[in-house]
Amino acid sequence: MEYKPEPGVAAMTPDEIFLIGLFVVCLILSGFFSSSEVALISISKAKVRTLVNEGRKGAEALAKLKEYPEHILITILIGNNVVNVAAASIATAIAIERFGDAGVGIATGLVVILMLIFGEIGPKTYASRYTDRLALFTAPVILILARALMPILWVYDRLGERFSLRTGVAEPSITEEEIKEWIDVGEEEGTIEEEERQMLYSVFKFGDTTAREIMTPRVDVVLIEDTSSLENSITLFNETGLSRIPAYHDQIDNIVGVLNIKDVFAAEFSKRDATIREMMHDAYFIPESKMIDELLKEMQVRKVHMVIVLDEYGGFAGVVTVEDILEELVGEILDEFDEEEPTIQKLGEGVYMVDAQVWVEHLNEELGTALPIGESYETVGGLLFTMLGHIPLRGEVVKLDGGITLAVVQMRGRRIIKVKLILPQAQD
Repeated sequence: MEYKPEPGVAAMTPDEIFLIGLFVVCLILSGFFSSSEVALISISKAKVRTLVNEGRKGAEALAKLKEYPEHILITILIGNNVVNVAAASIATAIAIERFGDAGVGIATGLVVILMLIFGEIGPKTYASRYTDRLALFTAPVILILARALMPILWVYDRLGERFSLRTGVAEPSITEEEIKEWIDVGEEEGTIEEEERQMLYSVFKFGDTTAREIMTPRVDVVLIEDTSSLENSITLFNETGLSRIPAYHDQIDNIVGVLNIKDVFAAEFSKRDATIREMMHDAYFIPESKMIDELLKEMQVRKVHMVIVLDEYGGFAGVVTVEDILEELVGEILDEFDEEEPTIQKLGEGVYMVDAQVWVEHLNEELGTALPIGESYETVGGLLFTMLGHIPLRGEVVKLDGGITLAVVQMRGRRIIKVKLILPQAQD
């Protein structure tokens, strides 16, 4: 049975069929370039390294492209513009042939709709969901095109150098804040536990922490004089449960070494007549501004477990142990001699018992308060000393701006031990 076209509609010629096929090819290529742009730009360098290590097909080409991200963008833009212009021209030619002058408007509307759906929205949505798969698939093709367009890319590079289109310093592909955001997202989605999130955050804070922030202050350090007897040192080790004690000569600021419990008990067991001065190890001194990440490396190299911290005047400020540093990463490490007591303890609604050695900045972070931070103090006890202007007595109260009240609860000599913090809503 012979086919007859409907009245008023001319049968398509072979040329028109060829042009329609060419238009479809341009539409497919437009989708290819659009999906390539999303996949190749969004995939991170860290992910590319993982794919290369796994030996995935196309990973080597992907790694070469990621070395020059600007070349990726230029290559894709050139390819996308060429096929889009070609598709629009072909559609216009077909429409004019069919509908005359009205064909221009018809072609424009048709091309815009098809390009949006099949050339932009659809491919880019797919690429955002399957980034790795698309990046590996498109990378070899884009790499070949980039090499074919090398003269244009070379001109761009020269112009970039000439007119300072490039900054010269590459921006980091991922920042610390972005990593923290990913950690928070991981916790929200259940892939990272709360304890893991805190530990990861501690790693970032680790490199910004100084020895002063984690040291045991001199008023809390147990010391022994280098002229003390072996029996006295054994008694001190037994009473405190410590394994190392700094030794001083004549005055506390003159630290001369560190006494190890192993040496003391070895001498006692062998009944060897030895003095503390003979048994103690050389002290390793550091400034209180020393960053603890650097300090940990030095302690590993020097094989020391305790360092002596000096203030800006060269005076004895405190001590730092390996345990103090590790606690910044994994939290409090308690042994059989430690008594677990929270530094910030909630007594009631808006009422807290606070260790006077807690840093004001840390307290503000924990409770969401706005206690004043000054240059002359860092701890809650220091804040009270500054506000009162004298050595406080047990029961003295300081009222701060904003309605917060601080009350001295416990003293040890001239030192504040415990402070009660009362928020405005709990004043009654």
